[in-house]
Amino acid sequence: MNKLLIIIAHPNSWGHNRYFLKKILDKLDSNNISYNILDLYKINFNPCLKNEELYTVNNRNITEENIKIQNMIKEADRLLFIYPTWWQNMPAILKGFFDRIFTPKFAYQYSKLGVPEGLLKNKRAAIFTTTGGPMIYEKLFLNSSSIKILKNHILNFCGIKSKGFVLYSAKDLEKNKDKIKKLSLDVYKYLIN
Repeated sequence: MNKLLIIIAHPNSWGHNRYFLKKILDKLDSNNISYNILDLYKINFNPCLKNEELYTVNNRNITEENIKIQNMIKEADRLLFIYPTWWQNMPAILKGFFDRIFTPKFAYQYSKLGVPEGLLKNKRAAIFTTTGGPMIYEKLFLNSSSIKILKNHILNFCGIKSKGFVLYSAKDLEKNKDKIKKLSLDVYKYLIN
C-alpha cells in the first residue's frame, strides 16, 4: 500500500466512529504507513450540488476545493470510509460528497455504446459503518443497505474494489470497544494486503 485516504463523515468528535478512527490510526502509525484524513464535517464540506456543477446538463464547473479532493483520491491507492448508518443509508454529507466529487471523466465514463466504465481502477476501499440496529434486523430485513449502496452502486461502478465492515448495536461505546478493536484490525489487514 502506497497511500491511504481516510474519509470520515460523522459530526461527533467522540463515539464509535471516532474510536474506530483512533484504533486504525494507532495501527497505521505503529507500522509507519502514511495516510491523509479528510474529515467532511471538520472542513465544513458543502454536500449540496450546485446548478453550475450539474454535469447532466453539460455544466462542468468543479470547484478548486473539489479538484483538490479529486487529486487526493487519484493519489491514494487505498480508501477508507468511516460513517454512521442513518435511515439505512450514509449521512447526507457523504452522499453529497459523492455527488460533487465522483464526477464523470474523473470517476467514470460511458462508452459510445452506453456501457459504464469505472475510471478509479486499481484502488481498494474499506467501508466501516456503525448502526444502532441489531445484526439480525440489519442483515435479514434491510440487507445491509448502507454498505450495499456504497459498495455496489458507487464504488464498484467507479472501478473500486471494496469490502464492508459493520458494527451493529452501536449504542454503548464502552461495551463495544473490544469489537471495534477487532474490526479495526480486520480493516487494517484488508487495506494492507
